[in-house]
Amino acid sequence: MAWIDPVTWYASLPACYLATGMLLTDIYGRVLLVKTRYRDDWGLPGGVAEEGEPPHLACRREISEELGLDRPGGPLLAVDFVAAGGDRLRSMIYLVFDGGTLAGTPVITVQEDEIADYAFLSPDSATARMSVTTAHRLPRVLAARRTGHVAYLPS
Repeated sequence: MAWIDPVTWYASLPACYLATGMLLTDIYGRVLLVKTRYRDDWGLPGGVAEEGEPPHLACRREISEELGLDRPGGPLLAVDFVAAGGDRLRSMIYLVFDGGTLAGTPVITVQEDEIADYAFLSPDSATARMSVTTAHRLPRVLAARRTGHVAYLPS
């Protein structure tokens, strides 16, 4: 293989999207899910990292913007590789961080132009509200929290 200058080589590499989510629970073990205005299903709060933004900071920013909560995000719980498909032209790496347990009655202030609703749900009820393509994450994320072992979820 001929030598390629670094700029050209890096430009030739495949790119992917980077998204984050945060597992937040209440004192009863219920999972916080959000219903966005641009999707029919529910999911963990979070969002897409901005260019050059570290994933843990992207997650913290999204939680602050969407819910008005300042959660630094604890350990990484899961890495989900999502292949390109449909409207998504590139593959996506989805990272889930542990946001811990919210004590008492948390004060949640939703970003109304993005979040239509939120709810604390039992793990089974939460999974039932999630899309078929994302529901597989929740049991593995909860197990990762219990065991301390990061879940790898290749699609």
